[in-house]
Amino acid sequence: MQNPGFKKNQPYRLGVIIVNYQTPELVETCLSTLAPQLGAVNGCCVIVDNASGDGSLDRLTAWCEVSPAADRLMVVSAPQNGGFSAGNNIGLKHLNADLVLLLNSDAAVKPDALIALIRAADHNSQASIFTPLIVDGDGEPQVSRFRRHRLLSEFVDGAQTGPITKVFPKAETPIFPEDIDTEPDWVSFSAVMIRRQAIEDAGPMDEGFFLYYEDCDYCRRLTGKGHRICYVPDAVFQHDAGGSTKLRERQAKSARLPEYYYRSRSRYFRKTYGPLGPIAANLFWFAGRGVALARGIVGRPAPKLSANRYADMWIGWRGDNKS
Repeated sequence: MQNPGFKKNQPYRLGVIIVNYQTPELVETCLSTLAPQLGAVNGCCVIVDNASGDGSLDRLTAWCEVSPAADRLMVVSAPQNGGFSAGNNIGLKHLNADLVLLLNSDAAVKPDALIALIRAADHNSQASIFTPLIVDGDGEPQVSRFRRHRLLSEFVDGAQTGPITKVFPKAETPIFPEDIDTEPDWVSFSAVMIRRQAIEDAGPMDEGFFLYYEDCDYCRRLTGKGHRICYVPDAVFQHDAGGSTKLRERQAKSARLPEYYYRSRSRYFRKTYGPLGPIAANLFWFAGRGVALARGIVGRPAPKLSANRYADMWIGWRGDNKS
């Protein structure tokens, strides 16, 4: 553990956690936008290096040591790369803060975004989860609010057919930026602020999710405890979607997705619907895919899939010890 001048025992209003795995340059860019705002909100930041083994720990420690906000920055070394949930759980153990901001390494904090989030928390005592407006590099809003993954949503996702989506509009998972009235079931954890009291109520994040689906699972647990989600459009964060994981790049190229993506998907549906959940989700998706293929015979071709998608969707469906 490295803590260059960090005031660990001091209570903070806001504690930020950034998990790093071999992306120190992204973390430095993120910190350059975050660190100047910490003082204004009595905030601090813990950077958890998930056993990168590429010199990230030393590099980020050196960066923090020379930062004007050095006394508010701390670098922690994880014993192994346990994934996103595990990294954030480690970070939580080193924070003494009322509000916790989980922040991706490929995100950037726009001016006054932290102030806007805390103002929202002060004015919305009924809410515990605060999601900002997330934009891309061109300033265009990204999809960051979602409806829950349900069995019917797997059918809609597999079909990717306009008339099907219109028949089942509430089964469409993404909530598009122009829709500001629909209350989300879950939000992207690329940037999200949660009350520490709510985290203690729900417990730590499920480390069985190495990466992906941990945000919808944790929001399900939080909202199941009665904690509400508040959208804060005045707080703006920029996110290079997939910059730290390259998932979007793989999807665009129809390349094979990593095994842990499918294990997380299976784990989510098993937790939500029981042992047969992953099987049911796959059957719904395959039914939707059948619609897409049938449509392709007479009209627009069915969308391309990631390589080996049909087989990979069954990864982890039995609930083995890796999922």
